[in-house]
Amino acid sequence: MEKKYLIVNRGSASEKLAIYTKEKCLAFLHLEMSESGLDFISTLFVADKKDEKKITERDYKNSLEYGLDIFTKLGIISGKEEIAGIGIRIVAPGEFFQADKLIDNDYIKEVKKVLRDAPLHIMPTYEAILSLKKIFKDIPLVGVSDSDFHKTIPVKAANYGLPFEDVKKYQLKRYGYHGTSVKSVLGKLKAEGLAPQKLIICHIGSGVSITAIKNGESVENSMGYTPLEGVMMATRGGNIDPGIVALISDNLGFFKGDKLKEYLNKKCGLLGVSGQSSDVRDLLVLEKQGDARAKLALDMYVYQLQKYIGAYFVALDGLDTLIFTATVGERSFVIRERVCQGIEVLGVKINNEKNNQSIGVDADISATDSKVKVLVRKTDEMKQIAQDTIDVLYH
Repeated sequence: MEKKYLIVNRGSASEKLAIYTKEKCLAFLHLEMSESGLDFISTLFVADKKDEKKITERDYKNSLEYGLDIFTKLGIISGKEEIAGIGIRIVAPGEFFQADKLIDNDYIKEVKKVLRDAPLHIMPTYEAILSLKKIFKDIPLVGVSDSDFHKTIPVKAANYGLPFEDVKKYQLKRYGYHGTSVKSVLGKLKAEGLAPQKLIICHIGSGVSITAIKNGESVENSMGYTPLEGVMMATRGGNIDPGIVALISDNLGFFKGDKLKEYLNKKCGLLGVSGQSSDVRDLLVLEKQGDARAKLALDMYVYQLQKYIGAYFVALDGLDTLIFTATVGERSFVIRERVCQGIEVLGVKINNEKNNQSIGVDADISATDSKVKVLVRKTDEMKQIAQDTIDVLYH
């Protein structure tokens, strides 16, 4: 009987579960908040069939049990004993987490040390690990690093301007994230026979990161010690003057506990600026209705994306290919157009008709006279996590 693997990916605004064999995905379940923001949506993909329906908040919060129940009822798995291994994406700072590893008691101890450092990701992941260990007692569980791909970032780009002793003691450096997504996109390019020497990948979803890749290796990523750094995101503010953080902490009384981290992770970004929504789709509607704060949020968002692309153009000493991926990057032709309109000086030009027709599909949206190839590529983090899990288990 062909071995089956359970793959778990707990994002900052979604829950994903899948059953894989070594060769293919048997079923993929994606749980997220609906476009209205009033309820939750479950989307199940089995073979060529897609089934979408509303679910309760309880189903969303208990995604593991919900998903396993669906997979069992559909006969994708006969029961938990059929699972040969489990892979889960790990978003956590520290050198320990810059590699894919089997999750044992020592691994769990290391996770507990950083629970407060990336609250949007690591706490839900930690809870999932405990649940998985309880349900699948003797089944190997692999932690797939979201930072592993970025180990090649040069020291001059990875280090902070902090006292060297503190940097060493607390392992304070820019680890970078969304490495799983970047590896997935690179795998697609390789399969297509494409191997750009100077590449920028824009992962634009609830979380946002820009990665500069030279000859297949990461040389820069906009995220830092945690996924808070970089471009403004759905609920994360991105780069902020540390003096402002100190002022906020003083004035709002965020001296102890997790209030400051919750503020920075969950109340800033598009949500904080607009005051209404963290969803680009909502903000585009509000902007059209004349909402000034929604427009400001989107203008800031696009400008920061452009600024990072420009900076990484310099870091790469030029640019062959620019790729948009992840939820917003794949689905929002409006955001892609706005970003590209402001960076034509870099040789980037898109075909607006092709761009407008490319929603949630792989596409080449370059204009015929563009010096830079501009592509849309759907990332497949789940497939990448599955591949990395199997590599750890059998290599």
